[in-house]
Amino acid sequence: MKKTRLILHVFMLYFLSHCAHAQGTRLGLFNIKELSTTKLKEVDKAGNGENEQLRAAATIINKINPDILVINEIDHDYTAADSAIFTINGERFQAAYLKNDEYKYIFAAACNTGLLSGFDLNNDGLTATTENLGTREHGDDCYGWGTYPGQYSMAVLSKYPILTAQVRTFQKFLWQDLPGHHMPPDFYSGDEKERLRLSSKSHWDVPVLVDNDTLHLLLSHPTPPVFDGPEDRNGRRNFDEIKFWKHYLDNSQALHDDNGIVGGLLPRANFAIIGDLNAAPNNEVVYDGVSAIAQLFRHHRVQESGSFMTSDGARQGIKSGAPDYFEQATTEFRKGMKRRIDYILPSRSIQIKSGGVYWPAQKKSAAMHKVAMQASDHRMIWLDISFYDE
Repeated sequence: MKKTRLILHVFMLYFLSHCAHAQGTRLGLFNIKELSTTKLKEVDKAGNGENEQLRAAATIINKINPDILVINEIDHDYTAADSAIFTINGERFQAAYLKNDEYKYIFAAACNTGLLSGFDLNNDGLTATTENLGTREHGDDCYGWGTYPGQYSMAVLSKYPILTAQVRTFQKFLWQDLPGHHMPPDFYSGDEKERLRLSSKSHWDVPVLVDNDTLHLLLSHPTPPVFDGPEDRNGRRNFDEIKFWKHYLDNSQALHDDNGIVGGLLPRANFAIIGDLNAAPNNEVVYDGVSAIAQLFRHHRVQESGSFMTSDGARQGIKSGAPDYFEQATTEFRKGMKRRIDYILPSRSIQIKSGGVYWPAQKKSAAMHKVAMQASDHRMIWLDISFYDE
């Protein structure tokens, strides 16, 4: 009997040391439409946020309560008194709308949106200058589309420590330096190719210390594959902005970050690719015989999480299941045009426990459906994960 108990005790210790942590971590992504500095400054004398859209977004965030929240389309405020402190708008949003101090760690960095390239990038005969600030013409000639510097940027709010010294950014990585890139032939001049950056916003590797595990948040927000011409420059760029992560997961030595460090992610690292990737599974943009997002779905290190992310709201009025899986949609830009373009894709070294898309059905919950519609043209998504011990 004693021997049997000892064997059981040893087995349980082994099992507990190799299974997922009992308490999971919730990752959240929310593209909050045009989360601008102007909106963030709409506060009363007590500092309470007064913008109705942002109040709706905060209601959803507080309800879902992610441990790590990635925000897309939040301005980077270059006009702040100390613009070197990139967290300013994340702090404003937390203080005025989330009304809690749980997100003790915030990260943001410069992005390419609204930064003039000095070239006529859309070949319309106009090279935009600062005189075009605030116009579409300005955005068309920027490294990343934006009518002013810092528009449509990103931020991370975390309850866990962000390992800031280990963050890698690839804001200035050139498109032509990506192996197997798809820059449109005979569209950009030689000088433009020497200057044109791959990222329409940026690519970030943000390591977060979750208890005893390090989770690499691989963040980007590729350009939409539209608003171009027969050269398909935006479709090609979207494809390659996503292709970047394929090379990063393969630890390609062709990659180099903004500090000149070469290479990608180490083979055993835990990660989650997070962002509005502007690429639906049934996307018509196909190069190398594969759609943009399928580059990640088919990667041996990536875990497809779509089956965990469905909503009653997305199911309304559509056919669920194969081949389009519209019940996993995260947007509906036009009536009936539901698409999944927002993603949390963890590594296969991570256990997915549950997840969701915050999109209540109007018939079941009219009030919260209205809140979701008011907050953004994207729905918030989340994923509950656990780590496997070595």
